[in-house]
Amino acid sequence: MQGIDELLCATLRRENPTWPEYGDNNFVNRFIERSAYHGVQALLHHYIADRERGDLGWPDVVLATCRQQATAQAMWEMRHQYMLNQVLERLVAIGIHPILFKGTALAYDVYPAPFLRTRGDTDLLVPSGTRDRVAKALETLGFRELGIRADVISGQTSYSWTDPASNQEHTLDLHWRIANSTLLSDLFSYEELRSEARPLPNLGASALAADPVHALVLACMHRAVHKHALYYVDDAAHYGGDRLIWFYDIQLLFSMLTPSQRNEFVELAERKGLRATCLDGIEGSQARFHTTIPEAVSGALSRPGPTETASRYLSGSRSNRIWMDFQAARGVRNRSGFLAELFFPPAIHMRQKYRQANLSWLPWLYLRRALAGSLKYLRGRDS
Repeated sequence: MQGIDELLCATLRRENPTWPEYGDNNFVNRFIERSAYHGVQALLHHYIADRERGDLGWPDVVLATCRQQATAQAMWEMRHQYMLNQVLERLVAIGIHPILFKGTALAYDVYPAPFLRTRGDTDLLVPSGTRDRVAKALETLGFRELGIRADVISGQTSYSWTDPASNQEHTLDLHWRIANSTLLSDLFSYEELRSEARPLPNLGASALAADPVHALVLACMHRAVHKHALYYVDDAAHYGGDRLIWFYDIQLLFSMLTPSQRNEFVELAERKGLRATCLDGIEGSQARFHTTIPEAVSGALSRPGPTETASRYLSGSRSNRIWMDFQAARGVRNRSGFLAELFFPPAIHMRQKYRQANLSWLPWLYLRRALAGSLKYLRGRDS
């Protein structure tokens, strides 16, 4: 995979790499699979389209695949933008101003064109007390909630809207906390992000996004979360924080910061206990995309200091994360709810984990989950 990933990175660095001589049919197939996993096929098309007639030796099937993916994403983006503007206008009309973060916010803020940022949904953060009002507003727009909300171990729920024109589903991840982890969710409140939020005119008049400094810290944290949190690419389950699209987010965000914003980034990372996490993120971006990181930034993020709770959580074992989340749940009621939802997670979690199963088998799925967890524990494996 290393040769493929380096070829992807060199292309995204705009170095005009030629296709390797050893790039046989097997290499071509693995390249297509790997670029799809990394979420960068549209970006590849963006950077190689002007060179398709050049003598770089890239196979036609690779060029065609990237072009088709870019076209498909552009068409999806048009309908997704329409859907988002309908949602944002409806929520603003009832006095709720969501904050966009992660993929969609970055797509309309730091990418040359929004369809170049591959994603399957849009993340919105709203004040925790507005969940029911938001749910009713989304229902009036034709959305359906996917599963049952968990109040302690989950800080979000998903809504789906089917586009009548294309019959495609578009998904919103509605957050009332920034993360599912009870420990991480305390790091960033809606009010904090709202106070620094900036407009997203490329998306719509009602759109607000996290400011670049917060967005960069969140991007580093999001990548670290996925080292141990399950995610899907084309319905295939994955763990790991190595997707190039996430490092590309970090590269674009860091490169746009002014010197004063870089200082704010370091200060924010330190205040949130995420210096190690942010250093890992920007150094990963530097290794792949040669992001220029001033010594003052890397030095400040790497200097010795007290143990950071959030970074220790993100780099810890599953058992440690569970224990830290349990401790972060305040009060007997929340801790009892945490344990109940941990052992019997809501249907939406089971739906995501066992996508091919019939949820009428829910009791058996809980048993399967418990047995699998016990086996991993006995084998000394972390999940």
